[in-house]
Amino acid sequence: MSMMRAGMFVGRLLTATLVGVIAGCQGEPSQEEAKAASASQEVMAAPRNCVQRFEGITHCGTGSAALKSTDEGLVVTGLNSLDKDGVVGVMGRAESWRQKSIVDFGASDEGIRYYGRNEDQVISTLSLAPDPSNPDGGMRMLPTFTGSPGGSSYAINVRNQGEMVAFMLPHRWWEWSSVQIWAYMDRMRHPDTYFGVEGFGVTTGAGRMGACIWRVRFQEGAFTVTLEDGRQVTGDEIEFVEQLDDGAYPYSAFTHIGMTGAVDKLTIVDETVVQSSK
Repeated sequence: MSMMRAGMFVGRLLTATLVGVIAGCQGEPSQEEAKAASASQEVMAAPRNCVQRFEGITHCGTGSAALKSTDEGLVVTGLNSLDKDGVVGVMGRAESWRQKSIVDFGASDEGIRYYGRNEDQVISTLSLAPDPSNPDGGMRMLPTFTGSPGGSSYAINVRNQGEMVAFMLPHRWWEWSSVQIWAYMDRMRHPDTYFGVEGFGVTTGAGRMGACIWRVRFQEGAFTVTLEDGRQVTGDEIEFVEQLDDGAYPYSAFTHIGMTGAVDKLTIVDETVVQSSK
């Protein structure tokens, strides 16, 4: 917490909604993780409605979702249930993944939930949804991590044009983090989402070897984050970095990235994966 420099605020980020979700890596999976893992396992057992649109990744629909490859990208419809309807990408052993997409949230505030899997184990999730308390461009995010027994805490980094403008450690796992996007575009968003493993394809300096990382930018541009003390910072990237405890079980790779949601439509515009060198 002594880590400060000019132009950087240290403190807790303002949060909007409290939810009771925890990810348990070495114990029994949480209900949320179990549902995500079950959906992915169904795809592996019965690979139907599958599409190969992006190099090194096979996408398959889960639940009632339907996939269609178009000039715009890979379009996913039939997303009615946050628990089961979605798409999962099978990608071998990967160390980092990035996706650019267009999410049409429609009238619902449930949003979407990304999840990373290593074989049969859900290792991390990231929920992204409209903020009902801030309908004019508000978005909220909530990650979960499983590397530490009972679930890991995490640090939040906010950057603007590559410069750190806010850092908070540790963050409480049950709290949503909210951002205000300046370029408000009705109920449609263009997230640029990254998932990786610390020390394998990505280094943040804020985590330990094997820690999972989610990084989110919005193609709409900059956003505002309000800190707990009321101060506001402007950023164009927010990063959630798992903080591994002693005795934690680190990962060096993951095999699937999936998404479930209750939204009108998801269009995957671009998706890339870097295979693990380990």
